[in-house]
Amino acid sequence: MIPENALTAFLALAEKGSFQGAAREMGVSNASLSRYINQAEQHVGTPLFHRSRNSSTLTRAGQEFLPIAEGLRQDLNRYATHVAKLRDRGPGVLHIGCGPLTTRTLIQPAIRAVRAVLPDLRFRVLVSAYGRPLDLLQAGQFDIFLGDLTYTPEADNVEIMVMQKRAIQFMAHRDHAIHDGGPRTLAEVFAYPFASPYLHKHWRSTLTKALGGDVQAEATVRALPQIESDDYHLLTGLLSEPEYIVGGVAESFSEIMPTGQAKPVSMAQEISWNICAARKVENTSLGLEAFWEALAAHKI
Repeated sequence: MIPENALTAFLALAEKGSFQGAAREMGVSNASLSRYINQAEQHVGTPLFHRSRNSSTLTRAGQEFLPIAEGLRQDLNRYATHVAKLRDRGPGVLHIGCGPLTTRTLIQPAIRAVRAVLPDLRFRVLVSAYGRPLDLLQAGQFDIFLGDLTYTPEADNVEIMVMQKRAIQFMAHRDHAIHDGGPRTLAEVFAYPFASPYLHKHWRSTLTKALGGDVQAEATVRALPQIESDDYHLLTGLLSEPEYIVGGVAESFSEIMPTGQAKPVSMAQEISWNICAARKVENTSLGLEAFWEALAAHKI
């Protein structure tokens, strides 16, 4: 195998036609370039350049070797690219796509369990209310998805694990008017400014049906939420004053609950969120298997 520096020097000199230009291209001295060219010629077994004082041109052997060298360079570039991808996306890094309601309920305990057995594994958690998560999973944006899949059609070559159904909780500041009186309906909740993660098509359909399914229900849901964010630090921050009602699951409010600043709204009707995990069947690794098993331990 020709040394990579010798290959690079040959291609640079063939392109530039001068030692000075090729050396500048490689960022080496003329002496180093000359040494690399000698290595290339020793490897091929014949002179590759006609050398003159001001220029260097390819010999017939050099012209025949040029397409071989270019093909080898392309192969080496592809090799480097694939190795970089393996290093970045392989067993050492687990890419997790998830909805905003799963970070504390499932992602956090699963990461803790996996790190106990694979302490060197790195995690990249991409949090968003994804519209078509299985398409993104198939495209390789992440290795595993965890979130609401009730609105997503089945995809080929994807394994789906139904985790649990969780009741949606509505929170408001302790002095919010919504707490006055008995259990509240969804219509009463949405009469106040409402904040939540992105409400995709499935959620809008669910809420419209829960509100009666008529024109007024559609108009109410179309106006929701007044504040939309997939960051629960922002959403729970809105509970510092008696203005907004925020929707989520119990764990979403685990930090603010002990403060007594906000409390759950007593509801007359309940809606649930269906949590599923998904992964590509053939795309597995030690880290992914460990994470999948950790999620299965929380399946109910």
